[in-house]
Amino acid sequence: MTTKEKQKKRIPPKRPVKKSKKKEPQKGLNSLQAYNLYRVVLISLLVVAVGISGGWKLPFLQQEGHTKKIVVTQSHLEEIFKKAKYFTVDDQKKYTVYNQYKDIIGYAISTHDFASHVRGFAGEVPVLIGFDNDSTIQGMQMLQHNESGEYIEFILDDKLLEKWNGMTFDRALYNKVDAITSATETSEAIIETIQVTMSEVTGKELEEKHYPWTLILQWVLTSATLLFGLLVCFYRPMKNYRTSMLIMVVIVMGFAYQKMISISFLHGWIVNGISLDSNLVSVVLLGLSVLLPITTKKQFYCHYMCPFGAAQELAGKISPFQKRNMNFLKIRSIPLQTVATIVLICCIFLGEYPELSFIEPFPSFSFRVVSWWMIGFGLLFIGLSFFYSKPWCKICPTGFVLDNCKKRSARDNKKYNIL
Repeated sequence: MTTKEKQKKRIPPKRPVKKSKKKEPQKGLNSLQAYNLYRVVLISLLVVAVGISGGWKLPFLQQEGHTKKIVVTQSHLEEIFKKAKYFTVDDQKKYTVYNQYKDIIGYAISTHDFASHVRGFAGEVPVLIGFDNDSTIQGMQMLQHNESGEYIEFILDDKLLEKWNGMTFDRALYNKVDAITSATETSEAIIETIQVTMSEVTGKELEEKHYPWTLILQWVLTSATLLFGLLVCFYRPMKNYRTSMLIMVVIVMGFAYQKMISISFLHGWIVNGISLDSNLVSVVLLGLSVLLPITTKKQFYCHYMCPFGAAQELAGKISPFQKRNMNFLKIRSIPLQTVATIVLICCIFLGEYPELSFIEPFPSFSFRVVSWWMIGFGLLFIGLSFFYSKPWCKICPTGFVLDNCKKRSARDNKKYNIL
């Protein structure tokens, strides 16, 4: 055996194995845990802020909320009885109205005392009902509410409250009145409020509630749209149908039925509760929008079901221009969306904030109802979508809230930083 062959067969000596030192457990929170804690705290603050603005009374903050109290005033009665000068109210909450000579000219009741549990889009929709000695309705007047002023004005212009004029309470109870398109939830709540009040006053039972074919059609179309979105989201062969899904979302969830999630929408539900009768589809949509990001990391609402986001994406698809980034929407590396949402929370805490339906362009789908400036607000961001990729999504406070429901993992540790 040659020397070279011996060297080849020689077994190298074993190196001593270094004992690895056990890593001491990290003290405090890592960046991912801190980020998750930050998200929970921020969303909790938003919920509490909205609740306080709506009148929640907390042990450490005993002050009146910013909710609108239901109070009947002289001006309300004058809208029904033109010669009204004085009024009194008895123990049964019945208002007696007098003229300048102190003659009784009529009576009134508030639906708030009989049907306060009926909810519209943003809470109770109380109505003052004026009537004469024969219980014949002389007129009606809206009382304090939390609905959007533009929607109520649209309903009043359509003369909904005049549908019962000249009827006795018995006739009014069974008077069938259709809801108003483009303001369906609010108008349905007003109709139900009046019917429940008539039932309580006359002591007669309401007729069994029948769902109109228009409401059934709404359930079918919105449910089909939700199912279509779920298939495109989770079933790979359906990815090619994304454009068709976006068009369906814009038409059905946007223009036809305005089924969308917004800060105004969340505010109304947190403060006033949820009416399943008129909001069943919205409840399902909100549930999926919160649960799916938590369990699957899929931003179901923002990427699939938001009508305004879908309209922006469609505008971007037909645009001949190359999309630019929007890195300028940052304040010292903090996204403007985060800053705007924190400012909104602070404003709600202080009670100084605009009507929440005006801070997002989503009402622009109700073009028959809203003002021209709101329509222009929506068109502005659709136009910007030809040059930027979904620009409103970069500053959307609703998107910020839903995005913070998204599941985070260790793989996202470098991608997501606090703020």
